[in-house]
Amino acid sequence: MKAAFALVTILFVLMYTGAEGTLQGPKNDGRVHLRWATDSNPARDVQIAEFGKLYPGVTAAVDPSAGGDISKVLIQCATGVGPDVIDLYGDSMQTMADAGVLLDLTPYASKMGFDPSHTYPSARGALVYRGKQYRFPCNVSVNCIIYNKQIFDDHNVPYPTPNWTEQDFIRTAKLLLNNPSKSGHHHLAYAPPGGMTFYEDELIGRGGRVFTPDGLRCVLDSPQSNSALQDYYDLMFVYKVIPTPADTASISSQGGWGTGAINWFSSGDAAMLPIGRWYICQLYNYPKLEGHLGSVLLPSVGGLPSAGVVSSRAAGINVNSKNRAAALKFLQYLASPQYSNVIVTDGDALPPDPMLAKSGPALVDSAENDPAFQQPFVDAIKTARPIDESPYIDADVVTQWMGDYVAKVENRLMTPKEALAVLTAQVNQQIRRNLERRQDLQKLYEQQTGKPYSSNWWKS
Repeated sequence: MKAAFALVTILFVLMYTGAEGTLQGPKNDGRVHLRWATDSNPARDVQIAEFGKLYPGVTAAVDPSAGGDISKVLIQCATGVGPDVIDLYGDSMQTMADAGVLLDLTPYASKMGFDPSHTYPSARGALVYRGKQYRFPCNVSVNCIIYNKQIFDDHNVPYPTPNWTEQDFIRTAKLLLNNPSKSGHHHLAYAPPGGMTFYEDELIGRGGRVFTPDGLRCVLDSPQSNSALQDYYDLMFVYKVIPTPADTASISSQGGWGTGAINWFSSGDAAMLPIGRWYICQLYNYPKLEGHLGSVLLPSVGGLPSAGVVSSRAAGINVNSKNRAAALKFLQYLASPQYSNVIVTDGDALPPDPMLAKSGPALVDSAENDPAFQQPFVDAIKTARPIDESPYIDADVVTQWMGDYVAKVENRLMTPKEALAVLTAQVNQQIRRNLERRQDLQKLYEQQTGKPYSSNWWKS
């Protein structure tokens, strides 16, 4: 098996090295050619062109070869054929930093103007790991609820109000489901984004955490976390205003509905969709929605301000890049007003520079020219927070396990309280195992606590 894996790896490297030549620009044109591992969104062409204007001696080309698969990027970088700039999503920064793939940006960022102070305060924690900065945002996203005014009007239901609560959401959804429509069409009240997305927003909205601040203990069995998952369960099975996985599978099998929450909302079959501002990038595909969309903050819970998860597609630099100086200029470009202006114009979530997202009117673009639609995203980023991580356990592993147990609740295999108790114990056990095996984590433990490490540390 090991020999087969080694052979596959060698073949992959050879194939990639051969393909690499097609991604590189001309060798003798006097410019530095960067490879940017990102998706092949057409918006990248505009972003790269603007970069070329600001830095005439450098050009960039999209390298989509890894297809968003971090394991492929790791292999490329480990074998010396990795890209210069690497887009990172979600939990992958920790994985890449621990693997030694990412350049520590801390010595450069403040001098070149792309340290965390140059983006939203709520997003800064997602750029730093173990006290070091490893990436800077390409865009920043936080969910609001987008709604189709035509469907609300069809069911004679008032639009959501700015300061609505979860109880207001339930009442609104029930009216959409129970009030007969004038058109005779049956609509979903809410297009489900997937259990993890919903649960994480609910967790942040209650002020919940995944770990204690030092990262040594998982606290997903806390009252806030239990309340978040229980409410998600109740919305599906008690109030019946959110489709269950079984409902979703049934709907997807029906002709004309398409598949997935975005399709259901975009085709006019669902009234509400929780999503980031990046949705308006694709509005040109749905001309029937033009002029009929509204947006509102996520419902607030327990008297707390509305809050959800802040996330980011953010770029880091391959520590072994031969074009380090040029790659640093690319991150400097991401922090520039010119780049943020491109993001505002094409609607790809929120721009990295908060100065260009101060108000709804500042975010108006050709796809959605209503300042009232844009304003909730400006407000949401102020109270949003990233999902916290621990240096003692891989964030990708925790996310996978969280998804597994949320799925057990969705399918009624476990109660929310049972699922979170087992999940918390599983994460804490893995933290203890990791500390037992890794001297670097033991050293970190001693630095954080001021105590010598012992295998029984967790009993105190």
